[in-house]
Amino acid sequence: MTTPSRVHGLLAAPILLGFLAGSIALSEESKPVPAPTPAPPPASSTSPAPWHDDPNVPPSQDAKALEVLKAGIKALGGESALLGRKTIYIKRKCINHETPEPREGTITIWYKRPDKFRKEVAYPNEKHTIVLDGSNAFADDGKGIRRLGPTGTASTMDGLQELDLPANYLTADLTYFNISQEIPGKLAHVVKVRQHGYTRELMFDVNTNLLQISGEYENPWGATDKMQRFDRYRPVDGIMVPFRVEHWRSNEVVLETEILEIKFNGPMDDSLFTLQTPPSAGSSK
Repeated sequence: MTTPSRVHGLLAAPILLGFLAGSIALSEESKPVPAPTPAPPPASSTSPAPWHDDPNVPPSQDAKALEVLKAGIKALGGESALLGRKTIYIKRKCINHETPEPREGTITIWYKRPDKFRKEVAYPNEKHTIVLDGSNAFADDGKGIRRLGPTGTASTMDGLQELDLPANYLTADLTYFNISQEIPGKLAHVVKVRQHGYTRELMFDVNTNLLQISGEYENPWGATDKMQRFDRYRPVDGIMVPFRVEHWRSNEVVLETEILEIKFNGPMDDSLFTLQTPPSAGSSK
């Protein structure tokens, strides 16, 4: 496997990598919660995170960067198609390279717009679950349910925006860098985005306009050294979806995923977004 160069420090945030990949980041504020009754929401659960941008300040966007971003969104199916999905269900096969021996498992997500989410990461004899019920985030690693504190909950909500990638950056600060030759065999436009304390670089194929790499080198907690590479795009209900995603850290692959099942706008019961009752087989499909 060819290792990509870092491309101006192409990186991805630890919390968001964990959100979209195979780990579940638990805040230091997480605390045990007796099941089945969840604790009441913290006072700040519905308030904007302290690292979020002032909504009254318009973003700074150069024309070329916005043009490239909009072309990338159009190549995927368009803004309305991406943001119009009421529910998203995806089950992925994964290979985790962060253990002494690679581990195979599955990562399954359920998302009900705007703010309900469930993710299950399953390996043989091990399962981790995180749930966002609209106000609070809860996690269970097999040792009991824990409620995430305000920071963990806000970070989880930030992660939901990545499911609309790259349309979630239409309101970000945008700067066009150049055309890069650093992806083997491809030329790519490089666009720098800044939003809510995160600084990222997006690389779009010059010929297809499809997003190839999403990287991050700064988040609200400091510098990071991770990225995601997207491949094997296929159409699903009018939207181009990368069926293969690689997660990199320090120029090494830490996780590979391949989509097994995917469905948009299917029925999704709110009982999925609690940790009291596990979802029944096929409930989202």
